[in-house]
Amino acid sequence: MPDALGVGIIGLHMGAGQLRQIANVPGLKITAICDLEEALIKHIQKEFDIPFATTNYEELCRREDVDIVSVATPDYVHLEMAEAAFANMKHVMMEKPLARTVDECQKMIDAQRAAGTKLMTAHVARFYGTFQKIKSWTQDGTLGEVYNLYTSYIHNYENIPGFNEWRFDPELRHQLIGGGCHAIDLARWIGGEVEEVSCYSNHFNIPVLQTDDHFNINLKFQSGAVGIVVGSFGCAHPYNIDMHVWGTNGSVIATNTWDEAKLCLRSIDRNKWLDMPVLREGKGLASEFQVLANAIRNDSEIESDGVSGARTVAIGWAAIESSREGRPVQPKLDF
Repeated sequence: MPDALGVGIIGLHMGAGQLRQIANVPGLKITAICDLEEALIKHIQKEFDIPFATTNYEELCRREDVDIVSVATPDYVHLEMAEAAFANMKHVMMEKPLARTVDECQKMIDAQRAAGTKLMTAHVARFYGTFQKIKSWTQDGTLGEVYNLYTSYIHNYENIPGFNEWRFDPELRHQLIGGGCHAIDLARWIGGEVEEVSCYSNHFNIPVLQTDDHFNINLKFQSGAVGIVVGSFGCAHPYNIDMHVWGTNGSVIATNTWDEAKLCLRSIDRNKWLDMPVLREGKGLASEFQVLANAIRNDSEIESDGVSGARTVAIGWAAIESSREGRPVQPKLDF
């Protein structure tokens, strides 16, 4: 095992953020970058003194100085790039969502298992200080047993269609899978595995979309808890990710844009909020890469692995199916 694991990043629009956060993480070294825009490649290569740059992702995947391939590209090329990485026995950090569909997720996991390397889904919201604090309160008894939760992902996509408007093409991306997966994954992270999904959705705000642009999702967890996830992609509302958790000992409300969480505890005053300072986003990208690096060095499990990412995608598609067919749906869990 080398002193520093080499990281190759594919996709420098999303990947530039990764690069800036992990450039100085101990035990990692950016050894290669890839993008279709040559001017962008040259700029990034010069700024960070990166040894190798290319417009061909397969070339990056073949390099001996690349141990981890970070795929930070649009959803519709995730599978082919992951398969190229695994064919060359690389570990993969896959930008969320893991893939477009449940079938693509399964193919990616199959390729990873055949390679015997690591696959991590980059659900960076799990690494926001605010949400990590709430997670700790669900584990240390502060909130007691969780019985209800609410998460939301609110992000207006009207003016960010992406390269060649790929975000508006239903064959290339579904809004609930590509964006709403943030809120779905946070709900799974707090509530555990989901056994049943029901959903209502509508389409009022982005006419060019061929899919609905607002989703209200009901979740029934294996633990007995219930939850609601809202994904809204055309509303007049600032970008926001919310998390509300109700437990037998207390409740908490927070978002990724506040500097504090509002906590109410039975043991103090069940009718009063306590303002609790929390860290906001911080260096979430650096933290998730450190998790992957540690798992590689110790051959340990990853909480947000490929199966976890696939289950989040499966819940999203169960919600879409429920809305279309007007019935509850059991999401696929066996990947």
